[in-house]
Formats: sequence, structure tokens, C-alpha cells
Amino acid sequence: MSEMIKPVVLQRDNGKTYATITHNQDKKWLFINWEGFLTVDMVKDGSNELLRLFKSVGDIQKILVNNQQVLGPWGKANDWYAADWNPRAIEAGLTHMAVVVSPNIFTQLSLEGFIELDPGYLVRSFQEMNKAEEWLHQQKKA
Repeated sequence: MSEMIKPVVLQRDNGKTYATITHNQDKKWLFINWEGFLTVDMVKDGSNELLRLFKSVGDIQKILVNNQQVLGPWGKANDWYAADWNPRAIEAGLTHMAVVVSPNIFTQLSLEGFIELDPGYLVRSFQEMNKAEEWLHQQKKA
């Protein structure tokens, strides 16, 4: 049985949270909840921490992303995802990612740009958390 991973909370300089990462042992996926306006550095730091935890948990292949509270664009990180993060995530075993979208149009456009990168694992976007969880749960282990 894998060791229980404590939630990781990433904070801005002012102490406000911008990302929380948790491990859902029952469903065998990691969950990241992004909040507020995200700089490229925040996106990179949060994504790198997510990948670090993904590797440390082992025996998981799925990530659930909640962007519902994200404000503004983060698409400037997409080149970094394509060149750096996505290859490392695939190597670590990532096969499926479900993303719950933000109502913010600029955040939605950033996500569309990310999906268009064809990251090498299956990505689907959803308006509702329960639909994202349902889809992720239905995806079989590779």
C-alpha cells in the first residue's frame, strides 16, 4: 500500500494559495486545484510539484485539474509544457488528464492552446467536476 501523501499547498508571496495538490488514493489520481491569476512561474512551479508528487506516489496514471477559480491567461507556459513538462509527465507514466474549465475566457483559451499541443496523453475538458471525475474513473489503466 502506498504511503499517504499529505496535501501540498503552494502560496504567493502574500500568503494566498494559488495551488493545492492532493492524492486521491481510492480513485488513484492526483488532483490539483489552481486559484486566481497565475504567472508563468507559478504555473511552472505548481506543475513541477504536481509531477514530483506524481512520481513519488507511483502506480497512478491520471491527473484531475480544477481550473474553475483561475483568472486570466496562462498560455505563455504552453511552450514550456510542450518542450519540458509533457515529455517528463509521459516518462513518469501519465496517460489521462481531465480538466474542469474556468468561466474566464482567457483561461479557456490558454487551455485550448494546451490541448492543441497534443501532449502525448489523453486530455479532456469539462464544465463540471462530476463529469470530469466520471470520465477519469472510466479510463482504464494502460
